[in-house]
Amino acid sequence: MRLLRRIAKKILRVIPWRGWRHRRFLRHRDRRALPLVNSTRGLRVLVLGVYLSDRIHSAVHIASTLAKTGPGIEVVQRWAAVGTPSTDPELARVTAVSSTALRPKFELVNRALAGVEIETFDYVIVCDDDIYLPEDFLSSFLAHQQAFDFALAQPARAWHSHFDHAFVLRRPWLTARRTRFVECGPLISVRRDAASFLIPFADPEQLWGLDLVWPIAIERRGLRMGIIDAIAVDHSLRPQATAYDKADHDAAMHRFLARTEHLSMEEAFTILDSYWKLPSTRAS
Repeated sequence: MRLLRRIAKKILRVIPWRGWRHRRFLRHRDRRALPLVNSTRGLRVLVLGVYLSDRIHSAVHIASTLAKTGPGIEVVQRWAAVGTPSTDPELARVTAVSSTALRPKFELVNRALAGVEIETFDYVIVCDDDIYLPEDFLSSFLAHQQAFDFALAQPARAWHSHFDHAFVLRRPWLTARRTRFVECGPLISVRRDAASFLIPFADPEQLWGLDLVWPIAIERRGLRMGIIDAIAVDHSLRPQATAYDKADHDAAMHRFLARTEHLSMEEAFTILDSYWKLPSTRAS
C-alpha cells in the first residue's frame, strides 16, 4: 500500500495536464445549492495575505474574489508586499505593509496586524499569493467551517495543485474531514476563539512546522480542526518554496521542532472523522 501511495504521489507531481486542469478550474461554476453562512448578526472577516511583487502571483485575483461576499459578511483585507507594492489600484488599496527584504510569511502577517483589534473579527483568513479560488469561495467555505464546527480549517487542494503533503489533496467523495493537521498554507481560516491564542503568530520566523504545533494547542482547548473537501483551491501557479532557500528553512524547522512540543507527521496525518454531507444543524 505504501509503495502504491508513493507511485501515485510521483505521478501527481509530474502530471502533464496541470495547465488544462487549471483552465478548467477557472471556468467551472458550481451549480449546487451551496449553504449560506449561519449568522443572525453578520460576520466580520479579516484577510491577511502576503504577495511577492517581483514574481508572478495571483494576489489581485485572491483579493478581488474574497471581496465578493454574500450578504451579512464584512471583509477587511490587509496585505503585505515583498518588494514594491502592486500597481493594481484595488490590491494597492489593501496593501498595509511593504518589505524590501524577503521575510518569513508569518512575520509579515504579524506586521500587517499592527493596530488591528483582532478580537472584533469572527474569522481570520491567512493566505499566500499563488492560489486561485472558486467563485463565491468565502461565503461557502465559512458556511462549511461553521457547519463542522472547525476552529481552524483549510480548503483542500485541487488534484492538479503543487503539494508537499498528499494528505491535503481533495478527496472528492467527502465533504470534509476532522483532522489533526491543517497545513500552514496556502490558505487557512482561524475562528475567533482559536485566533485568541494563535494570532499574532508565535515563532513567526518559522516558515514551516507551525502546523505540527497548532493541533496540540487546539486539542488542549477542546476545539476541532479540519479540511473542507467540498471546496478546493488551485495551487498550480508556482511550485512550493521557490522563493526561499528550502534547505535553510527545513533545517530551521527541525531546530524549532526539537525545542517545541509537536505532533509527528504520522500523528498529524490522522483523520478523526469523515463527513460525506453537511450536518443537519450548523454551529453559528
